[in-house]
Amino acid sequence: MDLLVVSINAVVVAVVGGAVAWLGKGRFDALDRKIDRLETRFVGQIDTLEARFDGRIDTLEGRLDGRFDTLEGRLDGRLDGRLDTLQSSMDAMRSDLTQVALAVGGRPRAQND
Repeated sequence: MDLLVVSINAVVVAVVGGAVAWLGKGRFDALDRKIDRLETRFVGQIDTLEARFDGRIDTLEGRLDGRFDTLEGRLDGRLDGRLDTLQSSMDAMRSDLTQVALAVGGRPRAQND
């Protein structure tokens, strides 16, 4: 008699365990599908954001490159003008010093032109 009761309990536990496992598997499969859909949506949104940021970064890089080129041109122009002015001043000073040297009795040097 005890063997029959134990056998019935084992069958009931096995049936209930199988039913719970079957119901739980269905729930977990549904959750897995839902998570997969959410992941797909998020990956799409991240790709869209990356494309937008890449476009904006490219635009900013182009604008900055243009500004740097403009600034470089302005600085080159100013620097060239200042160097030309400095060269003219030095040439004038050299000419003045040559005249002073000749006036005090210095001898002119031979030019290697």
